[in-house]
Amino acid sequence: MIWPSFFSRNPAPEADPALPLIAPIGEALVPTALQVDDPRRVLAVLRDLAMRAEPVTLYPDDGGTPQCGRLVQVVEPGGRVVLHVRAPQAPAAGGALVVAAPEGLRLQFQGDFAWQQQAGDLLAAHALLPASLLQLQRRRFTRQETPLGPTLRAVFQAKGKRRVLTVDDLSMGGVGLRGPLAEHRDLVAGLRLDRVRLELGSVVLMDLRLDLCSRRSYKSFLAGEQLHFGCEFVDLGEASQQAVQKVLARMGPGAGAGAFQDTAL
Repeated sequence: MIWPSFFSRNPAPEADPALPLIAPIGEALVPTALQVDDPRRVLAVLRDLAMRAEPVTLYPDDGGTPQCGRLVQVVEPGGRVVLHVRAPQAPAAGGALVVAAPEGLRLQFQGDFAWQQQAGDLLAAHALLPASLLQLQRRRFTRQETPLGPTLRAVFQAKGKRRVLTVDDLSMGGVGLRGPLAEHRDLVAGLRLDRVRLELGSVVLMDLRLDLCSRRSYKSFLAGEQLHFGCEFVDLGEASQQAVQKVLARMGPGAGAGAFQDTAL
């Protein structure tokens, strides 16, 4: 499936205003950024950028001149991204850092780009979909994605139905939950979730309260239409805070399913 923007079908006109130079995420901010390495999430983020023809800045690894353009297309499966840039000549093929700032929040990813001349001074840069991307967050607390493998879920009753949602990410401030659109389309932002059972492997937190703060939809190639819910803990007790903190400590870089199997938590 191809996710194009208007500009991928109709190249931006010569009168298109100069695009901004978007600075990469600085080293000081990297520890607070979210490393997204779930292929479904990476695809969803880039697809959204392509649908809006989001402005991007491409920084060649060889130190060449940064190029400003737009991310105009995501092709799946066997995915790749396509950028459009206006320049008098194509840069050398090779690795580059791509930076965008949708809604003022920067994100970036690495790619190995090949260039093709289009009409006039329009250039197209092609690269495989990145395995991961780095994304700044609005939250006060740093989110950590849950590792693949263990079954991590939230179980609760809402609107007369039993709900079981997968835990996508966790922080001291809240939790990101995911589930099929067909089953959870009636859950909306602003809803208070009571008596939530949060299962983090051997760690189980009971009777939590969550505020459903955000909701976004995306399409997974394997699982179909999905919803992601950003939820905030409400009056999290001290014992539960300590349990979440210990789980997060075990979810550092390279953590796997074993982070959730230690009953000593």
